[in-house]
Amino acid sequence: MTNTVSDETLQHTEAANSRTADIVLISNHIFSSEPDAEEPFAGFIAIQGNKIAAVGAQDDEAQQWIGQETKVYQLGEQLVMPGIHDNHVFFTGYMSMHRGVDLSGITTVEEALQRLIESAVILDSEQNLYAYGWDQETWGGKPEQRLLDEAFPDRPVIAINRTKSFVWMNQKAIDQYHFTPENCSAEARAHLLKDMLQDQKQVKQEFLDFCQLLASRGVTSIKDIGFDQYDLLPVLTELKSEERLPLRVHFALEPVLEPLNLEVGQTYQAQYCDDHLHFQGFKIMIDGVVADHTGDMLEPYADMPGVKSLLDIDYQKIEELVLQADKLGLKCCLTAEGDAAIRQAVSILEKCRQVNGQHDVRHSLSDLEFPHPDDLKRMGELGVFAEVYAQVLLLNPSYQEAYMAAVVGKEKEHRFYDYRAMLDAGITVTAGTDLPLFITSVPDSIYAANKRLFPDGSPEGGWFPERGMPIPELLKAWTINGAKHHQMEDQTGSLSVGKYADLAVFDRNLFTTDASEVRAAKVVLTIADGKIVYDLIKENE
Repeated sequence: MTNTVSDETLQHTEAANSRTADIVLISNHIFSSEPDAEEPFAGFIAIQGNKIAAVGAQDDEAQQWIGQETKVYQLGEQLVMPGIHDNHVFFTGYMSMHRGVDLSGITTVEEALQRLIESAVILDSEQNLYAYGWDQETWGGKPEQRLLDEAFPDRPVIAINRTKSFVWMNQKAIDQYHFTPENCSAEARAHLLKDMLQDQKQVKQEFLDFCQLLASRGVTSIKDIGFDQYDLLPVLTELKSEERLPLRVHFALEPVLEPLNLEVGQTYQAQYCDDHLHFQGFKIMIDGVVADHTGDMLEPYADMPGVKSLLDIDYQKIEELVLQADKLGLKCCLTAEGDAAIRQAVSILEKCRQVNGQHDVRHSLSDLEFPHPDDLKRMGELGVFAEVYAQVLLLNPSYQEAYMAAVVGKEKEHRFYDYRAMLDAGITVTAGTDLPLFITSVPDSIYAANKRLFPDGSPEGGWFPERGMPIPELLKAWTINGAKHHQMEDQTGSLSVGKYADLAVFDRNLFTTDASEVRAAKVVLTIADGKIVYDLIKENE
């Protein structure tokens, strides 16, 4: 709760400190995310403007920072930590799942079609009709394309389902955007996403809504990935000029419709390099995913003899691109899932060091589904960062239904998502969500990456719990390690004097919360750049 202080205390503290804090947080549990931090401490944080002015023990020192206008939060057992950095998101994925008609509560195809017909009435004749959120199981199967062709012969209709695995669309949409209902990955929908981003007024509001969602999860910084060129830039630069950009945006480019464009990368790197809007290089896909046998493996799949990958991968082309980018000082994130792809990716970055020399680019590998220990050791030696999805076990309803043992064999199952091996190899591990695959949740990540449990609580005692990430290291992955990856460890990512006031407060101490309760933990306060951007405490007073 917020509180006030007595006139006598005000006179004393204002005399001692002519400039008092704007915000003071007092808690029994503050986790700093400093390199040596292992557990929370009892104390206070004082904020002046957009910076942390003081961090200290919970005693009379805190009172020196409290003035008549200071907002004071007495947080008790609630946990204070640095603001969260999600190191792998796609705003366009969020946009896709929130544009148009919400069909999530519709139970039949007939009802959905009627809703779409009614919604089209208010649109201009040339506007696309969008919808999202429908459930294939609820509808009893996939709806027929002909229903949309008959009802909407002259405008594209695109209705993405809840799992983003199928798009109900008409022929007009297929012809215009060059993807099909079942081949509907984000990359396949690149033409459509580019088109959707052109409505800057709508995109601006969607981005602000997106930021509010992330603020409710304690997020104060993201790395957002766009395709080819970053079509979100006009919106972000406008919000920044209006001083309304709610979080720090680091952005990267993934070549999809066009070849990797080094010239654009150099231009962005020169123009977007401040602490609120910063270009972070390129994302380059290496392989697919192990679950569907498109991950590239060193040995054949256990359930598909003789097959190491269903994809053909041009490693030579990828190497040439990365070498060119590295030479120009442009960061690369290589997305690799299978152990063969991870090995090739590390070798490419090793060759960058050999050919171009050592310079502080801070390349990374993302996903890292099934790494070989030898290659994790090489990553650590090269200083390659890892971007992991700490909530990833939650994709499987239960241990019984998980795919890992089936695709590689029981004896190798433990190598999936081996965070302990990453830490032991000296790798700086950062955390992301691949949003909209997941919505950022530190409590969910503790459940999955630390407790090593599937959604139903299985298996008893956790799934290879010794391979999990200790809570202090997991929180650092969400905070200071992300800042370090983006060369901002001196500005943000931990709670120390002089850094930006980016903080998140949870409703309980995450270090001691039982596994059965941790997923219920909520963010109650988020402060970004010294501004309160989410406050359940005030709302509940």
